[in-house]
Amino acid sequence: MRKWGEMHPALRAVLVGALACAVILTVGLIAGGSPDDAIANAVFYALMIGGGVFFLTKRFPTTAEKLDEHGDLVVFLRFPDSSPGSLSSIWQMGIASPGARRIDFQPIVDDTLIPSGRSKALTGLRTSGVPVRKANRHDNQQDVPLEFRILTVDSDSGVIEIAAGPATLQKLEHAVESASS
Repeated sequence: MRKWGEMHPALRAVLVGALACAVILTVGLIAGGSPDDAIANAVFYALMIGGGVFFLTKRFPTTAEKLDEHGDLVVFLRFPDSSPGSLSSIWQMGIASPGARRIDFQPIVDDTLIPSGRSKALTGLRTSGVPVRKANRHDNQQDVPLEFRILTVDSDSGVIEIAAGPATLQKLEHAVESASS
């Protein structure tokens, strides 16, 4: 079902909107409001929710595809062993440019690609032996998509966790493996 939704974002938005309309209409009628108000609220919120789903699912992949053409990748990064209050528990979204011995990371504000800080060179990358894991609800609370996978690597500056889509993660794993060989 998820793959079908990725292939048909407009139909997914319509289905989500229709489901929202039915739920809101039912709640409005059960709550004892007038049928006109319940219908108006249901239609309004269905359009808002369906439209939001459509634009959110359509925008992020387009930006990622543009970056991929230039060899750059959209990733989330955190340093789990750093001191409290820093990036130890916070995922930072950015653009990664993998190389043979390094990954250059440029933090960005959101998927509009507005830079938000200095570029970081992550050097000395090597595999940590920790298996790749799927992003969970705790990661998703910080906007890491649930379909992303998380790679843990060792670097010159300590342990780094990198969250990325499956295709992007393969490119990053290749960069890490080439650095360790």
